[in-house]
Amino acid sequence: MQGPAPQPARGFTLVEIIVVIVVLGIVAGITTRFFNTSMQTYTGTELRDALSRTGRISIERVNRELRNAVPNTVRVDASGTCVEFLPLVASALYQDQNVTYGTGTASAPAPVAPAAAADRFDVFDLAFTPSAGAAYYVLVYPYGPGSGAGDPWQAADPGPLAAFQGFDTAPALPAGVRRVVLAATHRFLRHSPRRRVFIAGGPVSFCVVGNRLLRYSGYALSAAQPVPPPGGQVLAEDIQTADPEIPMGSVFAYSGPTLTRNATVVLDFRFMRPDHLGNAEWVRMSHEVQIRNVP
Repeated sequence: MQGPAPQPARGFTLVEIIVVIVVLGIVAGITTRFFNTSMQTYTGTELRDALSRTGRISIERVNRELRNAVPNTVRVDASGTCVEFLPLVASALYQDQNVTYGTGTASAPAPVAPAAAADRFDVFDLAFTPSAGAAYYVLVYPYGPGSGAGDPWQAADPGPLAAFQGFDTAPALPAGVRRVVLAATHRFLRHSPRRRVFIAGGPVSFCVVGNRLLRYSGYALSAAQPVPPPGGQVLAEDIQTADPEIPMGSVFAYSGPTLTRNATVVLDFRFMRPDHLGNAEWVRMSHEVQIRNVP
């Protein structure tokens, strides 16, 4: 007896092969797009995180130094890309009376107009040791930039600022009293309400040049704000002075003190760096620095 005839072997039809190829292509496309989206998201997040770290470090550095500025010495240039100030080194109270100390030495009151100019005066409890070769300034009641003779940057005489030379150690002075010597005879414009004197270091600037935030120091005091001063230490890169999405004014904006609040400097730092596809990743960080207003 003869069995059933064997069935011919069957393969995939052309239509089935085409369907499989199409389905695999769709699955591969979806999977590839998913991975690409995930990688782009990860890359963008990492880039923004890096820019945020740069911004936080930059703001902290500027904030720390600006908060230590001598009151009423902060100024911002017309473009809003440079802020300049005199860093506070020490402060004390000055002698304003003609007296004879217990040691038998006559006092040297601060030369405040209309008194005669002098090149030295006494201060109380001044904890300050000057560094060799460094420039220092003595300030009494600066009014701030643009205040005429009260502007510390003008170095007027009479005015609030005089160059510091050292200390006179010859006279016998009571404990806690030191005699400050100025580089030349000078008269301060007016008395401080609290008889306070400041010792400041050389001027310091933070400027945005191109896409870099730089710190400048070691240059001479000037009546006109230098923009930018010579030299410069790079603190951050990728900082921007223009934003195509959100209009911006100034990188630095200064508001002077009033009777009810301290002076402030507003920092508007915007960082941008393109990713591997050329897409711009932006991070904006704003911060307000309060400048102590203690005359």
